[in-house]
Amino acid sequence: MHCDLQQLRRNLKNRRASLHPAEIASASLTVAATFWCLPCVQRVSNIGIYMAVAGEIDCEPLIKMGWLRKKRIFAPVLAKNKLKFAPLNPDSKLLPNRFDILEPVYSNSDLIGPRQLNIAIVPLLAFDIQLNRIGMGAGYYDRTFAFTKRQKNWRHPLLIGAAYSFQQ
Repeated sequence: MHCDLQQLRRNLKNRRASLHPAEIASASLTVAATFWCLPCVQRVSNIGIYMAVAGEIDCEPLIKMGWLRKKRIFAPVLAKNKLKFAPLNPDSKLLPNRFDILEPVYSNSDLIGPRQLNIAIVPLLAFDIQLNRIGMGAGYYDRTFAFTKRQKNWRHPLLIGAAYSFQQ
């Protein structure tokens, strides 16, 4: 099974990386428009996003629509073996982390934990019919949001995966 998972990850990474920029842009706009029509999104204030790499659905349209709606947008930053979230504003300076993923420049006092998010948009390589997620393999999102699996009555964040249909 482990080899199959590695092969699945490789195949999906290659397929996603081969997408034309116009396909990515179109899918990203569709995801953003769909997201903002969800009833559960209307009253939330803190939304976590991810910074897209290698053909992932780009959160930029969703972010811009969020700012127009006066939502607080947070981007992940590496914090040891988990993620914390830094405010992302139109004037935020972005720098690449050790995985070459952009992160906002932040001060520690600005960081929030995952429990402070109302909704978190998460990247993925694959998902199944039960909405189980397969990520890139480093486990950052799994460790960061592990509490959602351990607690029966957690309320937030609501985790929403952003993906192309071929990733199912």
